[in-house]
Amino acid sequence: MRETVKLVAAVVTGSVLTAGILTVPQLATDRSPQERGPRSAPVVPVTPDVPDLASELDGNTRRFEVTAREFTQQLATFPYQTAQVWGYDDDLSEAGPSTPGPTAIVYEGEQVEFTVNNDLAEPTTVHFHGLHAPNDADGVAGISQPEPIQPGESYTYRFTPGHTGNFAYHSHTSDAVQELKGLDGSFQVLPRQVRGKERVDQDFVFTLQSWSLQGEGQPVEPFPEDAGDFNFQTINGKTLDAASELPVRVGDKIRARVYNASQQVHAMHLHGVDMTIVSKNGHPQPAQTVTTFNISPGDFVEVEFSFDKPGKWIFHCHFPHHTSNAMQDGPNGSPVGMGRVFVAS
Repeated sequence: MRETVKLVAAVVTGSVLTAGILTVPQLATDRSPQERGPRSAPVVPVTPDVPDLASELDGNTRRFEVTAREFTQQLATFPYQTAQVWGYDDDLSEAGPSTPGPTAIVYEGEQVEFTVNNDLAEPTTVHFHGLHAPNDADGVAGISQPEPIQPGESYTYRFTPGHTGNFAYHSHTSDAVQELKGLDGSFQVLPRQVRGKERVDQDFVFTLQSWSLQGEGQPVEPFPEDAGDFNFQTINGKTLDAASELPVRVGDKIRARVYNASQQVHAMHLHGVDMTIVSKNGHPQPAQTVTTFNISPGDFVEVEFSFDKPGKWIFHCHFPHHTSNAMQDGPNGSPVGMGRVFVAS
């Protein structure tokens, strides 16, 4: 039996919430007594300041198409604003290119066809990080994919994700250069239905990235000068001063899906309330209450929390250098860099 359910998904555009419709295929299945009970479609996660990747659903196959290319993107408001980066362009919409790339969203059991067009001046591939793709879709240049995608050429990866969770897609060619220039994107695999206790009111996707930028509009450098710090730290391709604020309601249950696409460890801290770690790398974890959690390069962590009082509450990396832009503070000494502000009311 097959039926289709439409969900309203809130998408952050600047500081305004707009509504979009995502079609969710549902499959009727027999469940054990332990699994029975009230169930509903999950809340669709949103990626602030990053579009969702458009898809075409044909039966049980969801198709995506992206182009890897170089472009200019605003990362911050000071001391530099824009940089030449690499990222992914959604070929099925007019959203334009971004780093991190548009967020791919699929549902458990769906087959995926993911076509990559290469508009770069060098070969590339795409690896589906944590998704348990078969070897011929693993996307490692010279190993599982002996011939990477040449400039001007295309390649289609086909696989069925291994399980639900918070994952990513990224280049696996010249990793030390291409990933650190921006070839990363989020890949979310959602359950078709969730029990009431698993349901959240708002669900956010955050990708952490680090950049070396030495001048306005210059290309980002994958190797910082004199082996120094990456001088710009972003969530979803924006420093805090350039990012959208996130409106939430006091008492709402909020999930944050965090992926570390940088090559540095980050210590993520939330003001106002504790967080509960509920999943790592797509696998449920025994509930652990924390004020700060470390996330290593390539790791995925999901946390949940609820604000119990109104106000502006910052979520940020607790490494002091990571709350600056090129070692400069924001107005009146405010933190910038790797942070986001939740506005609870």
